[in-house]
Amino acid sequence: MTLSQANLAIIQQAIIQSPISRPAMQEDLIDHLCCEVEHRMARGCDFEKAFAQAIRLLAPNGLKELEQETFLLLNSKTIVMKKLTYFSGALFSIFSSLGIFFKILHWLGANELLILGFGGLLFVFIPLLVLTNRKPSAESSFERRKNLIGVFSLVLFSIGAVLKVLHFAGANEALLLATALFSFGFLPMTFLKMYRQSIAS
Repeated sequence: MTLSQANLAIIQQAIIQSPISRPAMQEDLIDHLCCEVEHRMARGCDFEKAFAQAIRLLAPNGLKELEQETFLLLNSKTIVMKKLTYFSGALFSIFSSLGIFFKILHWLGANELLILGFGGLLFVFIPLLVLTNRKPSAESSFERRKNLIGVFSLVLFSIGAVLKVLHFAGANEALLLATALFSFGFLPMTFLKMYRQSIAS
């Protein structure tokens, strides 16, 4: 059983007007539905009934959920990497903050917390952040420069903090440079972006 041009147009229109946004996925669904509808019509169903059954079989809970499930399957590794990145960033930031707090109060464990916190930021969080954001995105060159300055200042601050705890040379210079980059580079660019967005909205 071969579909007529009118039947094919109905299937195409249904998929194009559905929540499915990816063109490649739309084409695959149209092909799949055409085959399924033709198979059912060959067994005696009329087009409307065959099409309704094919849609229900393909996506019992709607086409939007089908797209979401497909996205999760295709991007599962990326999602896990992003979760790990944000979790490690939060965890090592807490360790760093606690280390500074302990250091101010002269409590035991301050140095260990500082090394663990800033070392983790330097050797775990920042590499993961770079890996998860290595694909080209739609962000502007201004946004990329801002993020690069932010990451570079965090790297310098982490290095400076670890060197400071270990009483190695170069700690003060790294901390001063990190503070300067963050205060006079990242923060002004961040507030400028927020100001532009507030005017545009």
